[in-house]
Order: sequence, then structure tokens, then C-alpha cells
Amino acid sequence: MADHSFTTYIVSTIVLLLHLPTGTPASWYPEPHFMRTDGNVTVTEGEHAFLPCRVANLGDRSVTWMRKRTLHIISAGTLTYSPDDRYRVLHPPGTDEWTLHIKFAQKADAGWYECQVNADPKITRPVRLIVIDKNVDDPFYLHEVDTLPDNSTIVELEGPAQRFIQLGSVLAVTCIIKHEYQRGPAHVTWYHGGTKLDYDSPRGGISLQTEKTATRTVSKLLLSSVQPGDSGRYSCRPHSGGLASVTVHVQADQQQAAVQQSSFNTSINSRIHLRYVFLLAAISHIILLHTYYI
Repeated sequence: MADHSFTTYIVSTIVLLLHLPTGTPASWYPEPHFMRTDGNVTVTEGEHAFLPCRVANLGDRSVTWMRKRTLHIISAGTLTYSPDDRYRVLHPPGTDEWTLHIKFAQKADAGWYECQVNADPKITRPVRLIVIDKNVDDPFYLHEVDTLPDNSTIVELEGPAQRFIQLGSVLAVTCIIKHEYQRGPAHVTWYHGGTKLDYDSPRGGISLQTEKTATRTVSKLLLSSVQPGDSGRYSCRPHSGGLASVTVHVQADQQQAAVQQSSFNTSINSRIHLRYVFLLAAISHIILLHTYYI
């Protein structure tokens, strides 16, 4: 009986060894895979572009960046092979990041890039670079650009879509970017109309407060002593994409501003109040019927 058990053990061990992976021990490691990063990167002409690529379980394999349109290899590992010295790869030691850095982005740089890992089979991740003309009057045309769907990032502004504010008071607009499944944006750009806000402009009194957590980024725009020229549309746009806007009306009279804001809010809230009236009426009717039949 003991001999039979020993024989069974030997056979089982041989079968197990036959089913072990062949090749070098490195091939036994978990397969590399891409971690979630932004599929679209948007910059204004002349700004630096950072195209993200994060690879888990890279092992002894290498990461390559290439331009899809030309099929030219830009880099392999941290070595660049492009004659354009604006390209470099950022790889902090001990991290899974292989970011392609493009200095002073030009319109010709726009398009698709590809991060590749020489696994078997090869794995790739496309990243799209959008370069906005620095002289463009309206950045909101981005809504018409065919971008990769990204439902993990939500951009919204606190408060109503129309604001009525008194002349000389402080305007505060809070933009919330929710990014539960990816890293937050590197920066958030604010616009007044189609013009990027300049915090060092002669107007003065323009400041920005930013708070970041693992799941959301809050950018708060503050304008002190608002004037009629400060009226208009204000928009926040994270560099990773998305847009949220509010229209501000600067009123010379405090009472007028309050009345305008109240009338705007009333048009929204009246439907909510009416719903509650019907709900209370229905509850009262049910109670009366219950009392009657008792």
C-alpha cells in the first residue's frame, strides 16, 4: 500500500513538472499590462506635453514609444532615437511610469502616439495628442473633436449655470474634477469667454486655489472687486479633457442682482415645489381613505 502511494506521488510530481512553463524563469512571471492613464492629452501650442504610459510587471522587457502616423521609433527605454531633441522619456527609478515628454508642442505634433511593450505577443496603448492653436479665440471647439470616450472623469461647477453678482463684490467659482479610476489632471486652465485667464494681468485680483485628493481635484477661481467687464462665460478645463462653464452677470444694484438670481432659481425650483405639493396631497388622500374604512 505504501509502495502504491509512493508511486502515485512520483507520477503526480512528474505530471506537474511536465506542465510547468518552459523557458527562462523570467517567463514564469506575471504578464505585463498597461495601467489606466489618460487616452487624450490636450495642450496649447508652445506648452509642454506629457503623454502617460504606465506598465505593471514589466520585468526585463522594454517600453518603446512610436509615432503611429510615420511609424518612426521615438524611444526605447529611456534612450531617444528621434533627431528632434524636444522628445525625452521620463522614468523615475523604481516606478511603472514611462512618460513621453514633448517640449514646446507644435501643431505638427498633434496625432496618435503608441506606447509598446515587447511582450509575446506585443502589447500597445494609443495616446492622442491634441494641440490647440495659441491664437484660437474659442477653446470650446474641443467638444467637436472626436476624442476617446472617458467616463471616469467628470467635470462640473458648483452652483447654477447663471450667476448674478453685485458690482464690486468677490466672484468665486468652484470647479470639481472627479477622477475615481485615474490620476488627477496636472493642471486646470480657466477661461473668460475664449481667452485664457492671466493671473498676472494688469486687472489684478485674480487668484486660484487648488486642492487634490486621490479621487477628485477642486480648482477655485476668485475675482475680487468685479466690474461690468467681468461679465461673461467662465470655464474650467483640466488638461486631461472635459469642460464646464458658468455665465456671470455683474449687476450695479445689489437688489437687482438678488431679484435676478431669485427669479432664475425660482424657474428651476417651482417644478420641484409642485412635485412636493402633489406628493403631500396624495399622502393626505391615502390617510383619509384609511381613516374612513377603519
